[in-house]
Amino acid sequence: MEPDKLTRPSERGRTATAGDSLSIATLCLDAESASQLKGFLDTTPLAQLAAELQHYLADEQDSVFVDRLKDLRPDICIIDFDRDRERAGQTAERIHETLAETAIFAVSSKSLPDFIIRAMRCGCTEYLTKPVDRDGLLEALARVGGRKKDKREHVVGKVLCFLPAKGGTGATTLAAHLAAHLAQRVPQKALLIDLHPDLGDASIFLALPKHQYHFYDLAENTHRLDAELLQGFVVRHRSGLDVLPAPDGVDTPRHVPVDALQRVLEFLRLQYSFVVVDCPSALDEQTMAVVDQADQVYLIATPELPALRSVARHLEYLGRFDYPPDKLRVVINRYAKSGAIPDAQIEKAIHKNIYWRIPNQYFDVMQSINTGDPLSISPRSELMRSLSDWAETLAGKPSQSAKKEEKGMFGFLSR
Repeated sequence: MEPDKLTRPSERGRTATAGDSLSIATLCLDAESASQLKGFLDTTPLAQLAAELQHYLADEQDSVFVDRLKDLRPDICIIDFDRDRERAGQTAERIHETLAETAIFAVSSKSLPDFIIRAMRCGCTEYLTKPVDRDGLLEALARVGGRKKDKREHVVGKVLCFLPAKGGTGATTLAAHLAAHLAQRVPQKALLIDLHPDLGDASIFLALPKHQYHFYDLAENTHRLDAELLQGFVVRHRSGLDVLPAPDGVDTPRHVPVDALQRVLEFLRLQYSFVVVDCPSALDEQTMAVVDQADQVYLIATPELPALRSVARHLEYLGRFDYPPDKLRVVINRYAKSGAIPDAQIEKAIHKNIYWRIPNQYFDVMQSINTGDPLSISPRSELMRSLSDWAETLAGKPSQSAKKEEKGMFGFLSR
């Protein structure tokens, strides 16, 4: 049996840029069909070969096979059904469950209706007959490319990651408050995800009833994820905010594979204008997956040395990755103008400007937590004004402060 052949990322990018060209992995494709496929791909920029795998999925525990495909994340898997139709079907089913975004093409010399139906039931979207017709293949590639383009154009929601520099900085409070404010301001509502593996506080701060399901349950069902399924998992807050709570209790630690978490976030972008994720402080694999997917990462700190020291360390670590400069933003919670550490000293210590300051108003925060309603705070409160301005800035609307400045300017000009 021939060894599996993988194409280096640098080679895959020579003929087309990422996002424009589809990546293809073949499984057990016979030599003649493989040669024919390569000839077709040499004449079109639509797709390029990423890997040639020479075995079917041996059994459900074939982790090497699954991990290899997860690393590749091909847009299309072309499976030859002639060598072993039963195992080819099992392989298609496993790929369909594991890589929901990957289209599966069946290739066979037999075109009996019963064979085609069985392949489709295994998750195949195309059935190509040997010898593969060039025009038929190109039409199938164009269909996958069109679906990929449509999905990319409809991904409009933003993912906001709230990352505490250390425990006790109020990241969950800010995430819940901002999400509730956003839910009032955007047409497609907002979603709050409590990513803590156990004993998350978001549902308590919002006075939500105990719910049967939580975020980790949803992430374990990505193979059947749709809008109808989602509604059975979310809890609706009186503000209009949808919430995916954390597990309610100390149980076996829940772990979601990175690719599953990414698929969930990509799906949720299609359902909501804003997806706010309340993360634990540890920069583990799951948190880093959210950071990678997020449009904005808010590092939450309080104006005291341990938290600021932790922010500096977080920024140093995250600075090793190729993130845009404005993706990582520092938010100072419990801020006081006459605080012990001046703003200039904070910014010098962390080597970054402060993005937002949340005033220190303990009684207002406690009132909102005790009532379970972040919008119950008095509009005259500095805390309420700060959160409203932040939400309106994100929603692309003039903040209250900006409206007052504009009103004052027009008043001056009219005199």
